Amino acid sequence: MRIFLHLCYISISLLVLVGLSACNSGNSSVTAKDVQKALEKQGLEVTQINVGTAEQGENSSLQLEGVFPEAFDVTLPTADLANPEYVFVYQFSAEKEAKSAKESVGISSLRMVDLHPNVAQKKNIVVIYWSQTMEKPLMINQFTKAMDKL
Repeated sequence: MRIFLHLCYISISLLVLVGLSACNSGNSSVTAKDVQKALEKQGLEVTQINVGTAEQGENSSLQLEGVFPEAFDVTLPTADLANPEYVFVYQFSAEKEAKSAKESVGISSLRMVDLHPNVAQKKNIVVIYWSQTMEKPLMINQFTKAMDKL
């Protein structure tokens, strides 16, 4: 009887452990690569670019709460874009930091010449889609769907 109870205890412990692991996996961090893949699944061409070289000063217009973005050039394969549009991914160590950064005054100080920001926050990241038009961004549907799937 003792062996049976011991085996039951071990089985229940394992089930609880597996259940907690499954719950915890939903809180995992999101990376810039995850965003890139999500955008590509929406049919966009996404190419990583380097924006850090142009913006290395302390007062950089691209920093958000001290974090430089990982930047991507985004295009629709079927569209001929006269001017490029971009997605910037700011990765923080925790969701709380990302929420704070999105709500900070720093977000309104970000500037790209002749581009308009469309901001989203998911888990530990803040993502900005820089579009040519403010009223009807060309890739806003793909951007929104990609963010929803993360």
